[in-house]
Amino acid sequence: MKILTLAAMLVISAALTAQAKAQTTTEVKKAAVAELKGDAAAGAGKVTVCMACHGEGGKAPLAPIYPRLAGQSSEYLKSSLHAYRDGLRKGGMADMMSPQTASLSDQDIVDIAAYYNKQQP
Repeated sequence: MKILTLAAMLVISAALTAQAKAQTTTEVKKAAVAELKGDAAAGAGKVTVCMACHGEGGKAPLAPIYPRLAGQSSEYLKSSLHAYRDGLRKGGMADMMSPQTASLSDQDIVDIAAYYNKQQP
């Protein structure tokens, strides 16, 4: 019985350690991304594909199901783009957006967010 209890404690301990490492890695990554500065001018050169659905400057979506991006909060845009890229957002437009964001770097994302944030709605 003692061996079974010890084995269970070791399994729980290993699982908690793995979870703590994953959380620490995520926190470090979030902190590193938070330190990146968005460059709206650089972002302007990275949104060509976005215009196909969201329109020029994110002001005139081509269909009502596509959101206006112009003037959106850069924090919201960064969060959304990361969630699509990292596979955290499911359903809805994720099937379309995930492939579009798959090759974006963290710097690309902050630049695109800065660009759309600076646009007049």
